Amino acid sequence: MTIRRYHAILLGVALLLSGAVSYSSWESHPYQLSRPEIGVVPRHPWIALTFDDGPHPVMTERLLSALKDEGVPATFFIVGKMAVRHPEIVQEIARQGHEVANHTFSHPNLARLDSKDVLNELAQTRAVIQKLTGQDSRLYRPPGGDYSRQSLNIASKAGYHMVLWDILTKDVNGAPAAVMQRHILNNATDGAIVLMHSGVQTTVEMLPGVIEGLRREGYHFVTVSQILGFDRSQNSYQPPLPDTAAFPIVSR
Repeated sequence: MTIRRYHAILLGVALLLSGAVSYSSWESHPYQLSRPEIGVVPRHPWIALTFDDGPHPVMTERLLSALKDEGVPATFFIVGKMAVRHPEIVQEIARQGHEVANHTFSHPNLARLDSKDVLNELAQTRAVIQKLTGQDSRLYRPPGGDYSRQSLNIASKAGYHMVLWDILTKDVNGAPAAVMQRHILNNATDGAIVLMHSGVQTTVEMLPGVIEGLRREGYHFVTVSQILGFDRSQNSYQPPLPDTAAFPIVSR
């Protein structure tokens, strides 16, 4: 069977060992996790919307409202210290059926931490997610997309799986909503992961148009775990199946 998206992290380790040690969040990475095999059963192309840095006491709630109106699932990479401040929002994210994943506890640059601190950052947020939602997520996204050979290796050995992205909106850099929407629609591909942020008003503003445009192109919205083939309840890998998203496509 072909190598699926998260398994290609092994290729990334090999590339890192060859010399590169960290990457910037605003540049294309030299490798991307491989896309899911479509297989012989026809299905809609998949895409995952992700939101970093929350929960935000205002904007995350607006994002949840927009996603609920559209019947779309998403994956929220939460910062542990923010979750401690706003536990009710994390619980609402999970209650609505979205995926809650790890964005470290204090949002540091993982490339600058020693192994002990890397694991501590991930473990603290993992514990917060478990306490608030009852879910155990091993998926994490390094803040800023910055990581090192050491941080990648130690996290992998501890059972964590790094998730990067395919489409970067640059919403935190002040990109206009129309520009971000056009960028997402022009670069959407089957199995793509879109990176957005929880605390940006323009992201909230563009979201309905992005969803509408992707639906016109036939995209099916899924969580990161579904793209990677994870069973969230068991934290195990299973091959993705056609059209198994928790949220159906809504015709408009």
